[in-house]
Amino acid sequence: MFGMENPKEQISARLTLAKSELEEALALIDGLPVFEAGSVAFAAHALNNFLTVTNATIELLQLRLDKADTEANTLLAGLLHTTDLMTYTVGRLMNTVARSDIHLAMREVDLAALVRTSRNYYQRIADRKQIEIITESAGPAARVWTDMVAIGAVLDNLLSNAIKYSPPGRKIWIRMTLEPNAVVCSIQDEGPGLSPEDQSRLFQKGVRLTPVPTAGEPSTGYGLAVAKEITSRLGGSIWCDSVPGQGACFSFRLPASPPSQGGA
Repeated sequence: MFGMENPKEQISARLTLAKSELEEALALIDGLPVFEAGSVAFAAHALNNFLTVTNATIELLQLRLDKADTEANTLLAGLLHTTDLMTYTVGRLMNTVARSDIHLAMREVDLAALVRTSRNYYQRIADRKQIEIITESAGPAARVWTDMVAIGAVLDNLLSNAIKYSPPGRKIWIRMTLEPNAVVCSIQDEGPGLSPEDQSRLFQKGVRLTPVPTAGEPSTGYGLAVAKEITSRLGGSIWCDSVPGQGACFSFRLPASPPSQGGA
């Protein structure tokens, strides 16, 4: 029986099934017309199978890996975090084809812990430009009421942008501030900053601002618009404070967890 299999056998079974479904999808996908709604949904489903294969492979590696190898475990945790974000994006794509609303799994999330995970992952990318990411928190935990994967996508966008537009050898700060009914998370860089004209165009879809990535990284002009949409749907807000030549500080505010309801 499947329920009697050990974790490694269960993951292997999931991996085999996902690979089989993926091969079938790839055999058909080349014949689909581009930009037709059904094709987008089908392609998104194929991408979801890619991610299932990736997740299952990472889980198998974690089972085989020595727990004492902290560096390798950190790398694998970062990969899982990234595939979760990609799964969220693919889910949004499939949902957009079918309907305009997006399902969010709202629950209490330790934002401080999520920030630490994101920071550890992106520090390895920042190392390529000799950039240091510094985390400053008002306390060991900062609990918010949110969708963990959705707000993780916002964090990833803001952190990747801070690295992308920072010159080598600079610093990036992640700060969390506790408010009576909310938590504010700010990401500040030492990049070129934004002019008043650029600030007036922030969070608009497809808009590329004046600053350019310092190491030739790609930029689509959609990341900040998506971040704004996500925070709005989570009941929060996002904004930017910047002075040209003095970097930029992007902040978002999320509501704190609702009070626990009585009863046992």
